[in-house]
Formats: sequence, C-alpha cells, structure tokens
Amino acid sequence: MHPVEMAAVAGVLLVSAVLNAVLAVAYESVDTVPDYASFGPLWSAYVLSSDGTPRIDLSAWRRDFNPLLDLDPVELSRYWGYNAELHHVTTDDGYILGIHRITGPSRGARTSESGNELGRGRGQQRPVVIMAHPLLPCSAEWIVLGPGKALAYLLADEGFDVWLFNARGNTYSLNHTTLDTKSAAFWDFSFHEHGTQDLPALIQYAMRETGERRVQYVGFSMGTTMMFVMAAERPDVARHVQLFTGFGPVMHVMNVRSALFRLVLQTNPTRMRNAAAHGVYWLLPTSAAIRTAGEIFCSDGSPTQPLCVLLINAMSGRNDKQSNPSLLPYAISRTPAGTSYKNIGHYGQSHVQGFQQYDYGTAENLARYGQERPPRYNVSNIVVPSRLYYGMNDLLAVPRDVEPLCAALPNVLSCDAVADPLWTHLNFVWSKEAPELVYKRAIADMKEAVLSTNGYS
Repeated sequence: MHPVEMAAVAGVLLVSAVLNAVLAVAYESVDTVPDYASFGPLWSAYVLSSDGTPRIDLSAWRRDFNPLLDLDPVELSRYWGYNAELHHVTTDDGYILGIHRITGPSRGARTSESGNELGRGRGQQRPVVIMAHPLLPCSAEWIVLGPGKALAYLLADEGFDVWLFNARGNTYSLNHTTLDTKSAAFWDFSFHEHGTQDLPALIQYAMRETGERRVQYVGFSMGTTMMFVMAAERPDVARHVQLFTGFGPVMHVMNVRSALFRLVLQTNPTRMRNAAAHGVYWLLPTSAAIRTAGEIFCSDGSPTQPLCVLLINAMSGRNDKQSNPSLLPYAISRTPAGTSYKNIGHYGQSHVQGFQQYDYGTAENLARYGQERPPRYNVSNIVVPSRLYYGMNDLLAVPRDVEPLCAALPNVLSCDAVADPLWTHLNFVWSKEAPELVYKRAIADMKEAVLSTNGYS
C-alpha cells in the first residue's frame, strides 16, 4: 500500500478510535465495565467497507510491542537495576491498595551524581518519600522518563526510600475486603477519600514498616489535592509529613483553561447517570486496546503521532520545546488507569463551588453533614511545610488558581513558576528538561530538609 494511502487509512482509524472511546464513555449500554477492545474497527484492526465486511487487514502494520510495555512498575524498576517491592495496604474502610516501593539501586548500579546519598554509612535508614499520581494515571507516571531522568529513580539514587502510591480504583488498587468492583459501593469515592483514607493508610503503613517517625511527600496534580484534603481533615497524620513538594498544585479548578477538561467536567453528571443506569461506575479503566492504539498510532514513525500530541496539548497545554512524543507508547500503556465517575464529579463541583466536600444535594447533605451545603475544607489547617511549583502555560493548574492558593496556605516555603514560560501540566513528568528545570532543585530542598532535621551527614 502506498504511504499516503496508509496515512489516510490510519487517520480514519484514529478518528474511529476517538469516536468509539467517546461513545463508550457517553452511552455505556452494557451491564458490566466496558471492554474497549469490543468497540469497532480499531480494536478488530480492520477498515470496514461500506457493506461492513473487512477490507484491509491492519495486523501486518502492527509492530511487535516493546516488552517493557508489559511490565508493571516493580518489574520495570527491577529491569532498570533497582530493588523494588509490591506492598498491599488496607485502608480503614477496607480498600486494598497496591503500593510500589523502590528501596534503592541494586548493588553496583548507579548512585547520586554528588556522591552524597542519604541513608548510606553507619547503618542509617533511608528517609521515606511517598509519591502520589494525578487523576487518571497511576504510580507508573513517576518512572516513565526512565533511569537518570525520572524523579522516582533520581530520589532512589540520592538515598530515599521511595513509596509509589496508587489510589483506590486504579489499575493496582482494585481489591477490597468485602466489596466487588462491579458494585456501586466500591466506586462511591472521590479525592476526599483519597485524602482522608488512602493517603493516611499508606503514611502510617510506611512508618510502621521502616520505623521512621516522619516522611516526605511529593504530589502531582490530584496528588496535591490529596495532601490538601488530608492536611485539612487528618492533621493527626499530616503532622508526620516533614516536607510537601507539589507539582501543578490543584486545590480547585475554578479557572481551568483546558476546554477539553471543562467539557469532561460539564458533561460528567449526564454520563454518570447514564453509566449508573447500566451498572457501570468505573471511568476509563486500563485497556489492552488503548495500549494497542498507543503503540500503533502514537509511536515514533507513525503518521498519526502528531494527532496524539495534539490531543494531549488540548488537555494540558502546548510546549513544543519540551514535547517528548517518543514517550507516548510508554505513557499510554499504563494511562489511563481508571477512577470513579464520582471523582470526576467532585472536581466538576470544585470548578463551580471551590474547595469543599462532595455536594450530594440538599436532602442528603443535611443527612450527612447536618447542613444544606457541604462543608468547605479548612485551609488554615494545612500547616505542612510546602514547596510548590507551577507552569505559566498550564491549562489545568492555572496560575490564576495556584497563586491565590499559595497565598492562602499558612506554611508555604516557596511557590515558584518553572523558568520555562511555556511550561505545561504534563511537562512535570514527561518533559525532556524536567530534571534540570524542576527536579534538581526539588531534590536539593528535600535532602536539606532531611539533613537539617535528622542530622544526616
């Protein structure tokens, strides 16, 4: 087939894939969690003729997957020469979280560029750092850049004991002591429960496992929302956080500039009702079909890769200098990782109402909260020492929201825009220059906090 014809067909398939995904989310008409592999010509790898019979078999175009795409974060970390473990943490309300821990490079592997790793010598314990992901990704977001660049690996090289959080409802946290994932009760959560249940459970577990009395915390996007909620609602746990480093901080999204994300928020109530009517509560779960689409349409050399970049830019912002399209198959192989419709709904409420608990409507609010409107989170309780970073071209965590947030928090040590004026939301984890523009300073501040508090030398 001529390359031009191939590109045209691939373009048709990509549009078909997008339409199928939209229809799958908007009009769930199945009685189980939707399997995107069952939707249309993309997933069967055919272009259909007008009479609906297969005309062009695309299986020959599909490249063999890089085997690294099949590895979970523990397996991938071990592949790259790190000691890594899987832990299961049970929350007070019964959710079983899959936590990925990186305890350091294997013997003879890479070490800190400065040669001044924490926790080395004299049997010292590595200081604990917990890293929390955004809304739809999972723990893999922190390692997608690979060794020498990804923040999780850089922190492990510097001597930190790295615990990668997975919130309830994502790929690695789909178990419960009593509830089944097909039940509405399992998916009855939002970022409120991430902050009041999931994160406290992990912090307390990590302290018990290591004997450490304090931990550091790194959050990105929703990962920062979790900390704000925990600090406001669970000061008993938040007092153990030595330093909070936040990238693209999100307390609410009242001024979000992404038209695509605003559309998601505004249409979620209708989609949530339609989905619930068919017993579907899981939004954008991990799918082998999505991974296949990423490999075929978004990899280097694919004529449709620019369309993948365009879609990402529409969501989070455009920064061609920092764009790293080669990472797309790796990122898409693990993202989206799934969440609840209610979680999206809570962000949709915050877009209009600000930083407050979930709004169930007047009658249920009275029953749950004893008042007609949901209580606002008490920002004055958020006294965790914080260093926050934001992008001037971020369409999600926009400066107009972040700067007042920083001014309102009681204990902000620094709140800085990244030096690149075009820095976007996803640049914090996908950018070519994230190590130089963000991570280097963040790591230095984190190490200083450990040394000044615990007396490491």
